Amino acid sequence: MEGFEYVLNPPVAAKVAFGTTMHRDVMPISGPCMTSFMRSFQPEVRPHPSPLDYDCSKPIGFKYPSNAGFSALANKMPRLPVVHEESVPPLGTYEPTPWALRAGYTFDRQVTRPPKWMTPGPSTYSIHTKYPYWKIETAFGTRRVIWPAVAVFCGPKHDAQCIICHETTQGDYFHNFASDKDMCRKCMAEHTATIKNCSLSVVDRYRKRQQIKQFVPARYCGFFHDHNGTTAAVETTSRKELRHKIRVENYLYRFVSKVA
Repeated sequence: MEGFEYVLNPPVAAKVAFGTTMHRDVMPISGPCMTSFMRSFQPEVRPHPSPLDYDCSKPIGFKYPSNAGFSALANKMPRLPVVHEESVPPLGTYEPTPWALRAGYTFDRQVTRPPKWMTPGPSTYSIHTKYPYWKIETAFGTRRVIWPAVAVFCGPKHDAQCIICHETTQGDYFHNFASDKDMCRKCMAEHTATIKNCSLSVVDRYRKRQQIKQFVPARYCGFFHDHNGTTAAVETTSRKELRHKIRVENYLYRFVSKVA
């Protein structure tokens, strides 16, 4: 056939199929098929309205509780920083006092003496004096017990008798462990005073001083025990008070007995 144009059109694909351009709602935005969980995550259909969408017959706002025109908790500080004022006035705003020459003499004024230094000087301390160390009981080179500075004799009766006045000692006394003799404090003071007598020779003075060195402080246990004439004893004070007493005496007796 002349003049007839044969055109072959491809078949039209169905719209209801995968990969088509047909708009379909994957998740419903309304209707009975929409659950509460789906509504909580469903955004608005349209964006938020703009200010021009509102038709306000009255001005939006509220009456301020303050007559100044702002709320009570508003900041009332100025917006710009306050100019810092210098403490020193500029030149020309004050009149300096004229400088006057002071007199060269000092008898017209009160002279204040500096306070006297009450602390003793370095030469007043006896740092050159040596003091004996505590008597310590050791075991295999280890310090175990610090011996008391005052020897304590424990027994049913206090039978210590002075070798000079032949009376029973009262309170603390002195005991010689080499000769097992005792001396009261009064006789010890008199015996020590005789050593300083100039009538004695150097040899006699040295011999008496060596004899006195053998006597050490001692006391009866009556300050701590109550024997009541028996070998048994009842403690009248606590062990804590006894340890504190011994500790203080050990410290003080180091300064009483100096090493020559």
